[in-house]
Amino acid sequence: MKSNLDPKFVGLGALKQKHAKTLAEFRAWDEARNWASFHRSHYDWWMFPIDEPSGFGFAYTVFEEEIGELNEDPRYLLDLQEGAVLLARSWGWDLEKAAPISDPDPDQRWQNWPIRLYKAAKCMRLFELDEAYRSLRQYGRGLLAQGISFEYSRDLTWLFR
Repeated sequence: MKSNLDPKFVGLGALKQKHAKTLAEFRAWDEARNWASFHRSHYDWWMFPIDEPSGFGFAYTVFEEEIGELNEDPRYLLDLQEGAVLLARSWGWDLEKAAPISDPDPDQRWQNWPIRLYKAAKCMRLFELDEAYRSLRQYGRGLLAQGISFEYSRDLTWLFR
């Protein structure tokens, strides 16, 4: 598909608003080292929009035209990448160094949400945030090497191979 024409699509304005609100929460959780809030909250649909429907159908799905328009907003792209940095940190992964965080907090670890890693990685790939994508892919490969399942309604491993 070229564009999201679904009547339930929230539109880019609403998507950006929800993204900004949730990024503010991410920043607060990160500052407070409140990793549990990352793990128990729901946000991946609008924080890491991809070209696939989700539990919300096509409400937060982006295709070629939406991605193109969002790519023209440098603030959105910076915020998108920052969201991935903060999410990865909640798992004990330094996205910018593409390495585990040394001496993580007890709650700063993988929480068995492969769909979140999948959406974040695929989003980085779709928006051509290549270094962020490669880092998340490396993290995913490490989890797979440990025998962690990436089954979530379907096999999500293809993105990390």
